[in-house]
Order: sequence, then C-alpha cells, then structure tokens
Amino acid sequence: MRRLLILVLIAAAAWFGWRQYGDLFTKGPQHEAVVENRSDREMTGVRLEVGGRSFVKESLPEGETATFAFRVTRDASFELTWSWGGSGGEGSWSGGYVPRGPMAQRHLMTVDGDGSVIYRAENR
Repeated sequence: MRRLLILVLIAAAAWFGWRQYGDLFTKGPQHEAVVENRSDREMTGVRLEVGGRSFVKESLPEGETATFAFRVTRDASFELTWSWGGSGGEGSWSGGYVPRGPMAQRHLMTVDGDGSVIYRAENR
C-alpha cells in the first residue's frame, strides 16, 4: 500500500510538471515605462505603481526621463505620483492600460508644466 501511495504521488507530480512546464519556465513580455519631465521644474519623489509593483526615482530634473522595465501577470493600469522640487506642491495621475501579453509595449508618460500627463503607448 505504501509503494502504491508513493507511485501515485510521483505520477501526480510528473503530470503536474508536464502540464505546467511552459508557465513555470517561460517569461512573459517585458514592458517599459518611461516618465518624461517636460515641465520647467524638478520632480522629486517620483513613484510609479503598476501591476502590484512600485518603482521610485528620487529626483527627475527638467528635461530628463526615467525608464522602468516590468512584467505583469494580469492587465493593469498606472498610478504616478510626484512632488515638485522647491514649490512643495504634489501631483498625481492614474490611467493607461498594460495588457498581460503577448505583446510588449513602451508606455510614455510626459508630465508638462501645469502637472498634466500625456500618455501614449507604442509596441516594442
């Protein structure tokens, strides 16, 4: 009886491994998020949240970009928050769309002088 139980467990593990092999060892597409500061002031404490992950950039001077690579396990959207250096004001934006796959995209978020965000996505 004991041998039969061990044989059943080995067979179940082999079947599970065979059925899940592709999901366990292949990675999904890698997306890229690009935050562009096109305002006339520095952004500080930039925080981007997508698909349950958070990315932080301490400061983003005017005219520069921050790029973050990420993967998602389900469709997601963005949450972007920041503070303005010197003036002490804060800004936030939420939106965009990140598909789970199979295509990988570059998501560009451009922050302008009045704190508005222009979002666009392009295939990679």
